[in-house]
Amino acid sequence: MPTTILSVCPELYSTKFAVSEDEKIVCQSEVNHSEEDFILFENNIEQLPFRRDAIIDELRKNGVNLKKIQYVAAEGGLLRPCKSGVYIIDKKMIGDLIDGIAGDDVINLGGMLAFTIANSLNVKSFLVDPSSVDERSDLAAFSPHLSLKKKSLFHVMIHKYLSGKYAQSVKKNYDDLNIIFCHVSNRSVSVAAHKKGKTVDVNQAFMGFGPMGLCEIGTLPNSNIIDMLFKKCYHKDEVLKLINRKGTFNSYIGTNSFEEIEKLFNNNDKKTKMIMEAMAYQISKEIASHYATLEGKIDAIILSGKIFSLNHFFKYISKRIANIAPITVYSDDYTFEAMICNVLQIVNKEKEIKTYD
Repeated sequence: MPTTILSVCPELYSTKFAVSEDEKIVCQSEVNHSEEDFILFENNIEQLPFRRDAIIDELRKNGVNLKKIQYVAAEGGLLRPCKSGVYIIDKKMIGDLIDGIAGDDVINLGGMLAFTIANSLNVKSFLVDPSSVDERSDLAAFSPHLSLKKKSLFHVMIHKYLSGKYAQSVKKNYDDLNIIFCHVSNRSVSVAAHKKGKTVDVNQAFMGFGPMGLCEIGTLPNSNIIDMLFKKCYHKDEVLKLINRKGTFNSYIGTNSFEEIEKLFNNNDKKTKMIMEAMAYQISKEIASHYATLEGKIDAIILSGKIFSLNHFFKYISKRIANIAPITVYSDDYTFEAMICNVLQIVNKEKEIKTYD
């Protein structure tokens, strides 16, 4: 009998899921939500029953036999610093996701959705590579102020999965390579230096610092935040919304939808092209900075995300970094493939299950 896995992936205004039998995805769907759907919810956690029911309803509409599901998986989650791997979701992990121990973000709903759905089906649930995996060197983690810690919060699962996939493609081990990896999601950007199997330096992609993304603004001058809080009397939630959702493309052209941005870009909209080039410039600088991190010993640069399917955007970046190392692009969405592969490695005893502590 094949191993049947339900993989879930919540995003700002949608909930994606896939059902797979072994490596093959037999059902994949996306439930779209409007901003009005969430207007009565004070935070991300309150959306949990609404999103869970939406997944269950959609599974039934697609004729999925829920009794055949053996495992439920999710990506990431802002947790305490931990090691890379596949974690069994337990009450302690759920408690930290609810408390927002490292931040209140929609990605935290992934683990909670997997846990609640799995419990209703009486099966196990897994979290693949929490977003809080921390493998940074002491120098990379050093903060210029003792009471202000720099967090390691990024797209760990995609970084690790595609780095391993690339290593296989060149018949080498991930643990033997030095890679600069850049992932551009539909929200934020993470750029990391992978040294011999460890992410020794990375920007904080979630509510942090680094290049601007499609939604999140990345690094902003400290004085701007201080002015918003004390001179303009912004509430904390207003600042978070500006940082996470209302900046970058939204503040200039009124949307952060990749599909709409792509359409404007392809129609040579001047403002959109200007923002895209500025974003590419920031990403290029971040990538180039890791030439120093890895002391010039770099085997490859990997670019991941559907934005790299836009040839001009790729050229904006590649012209600035091509002399550093060979570039490989993965522009497809590997989210479900990565989750499925990791869970199957647990099922086939190729990896050990980790316990969150």
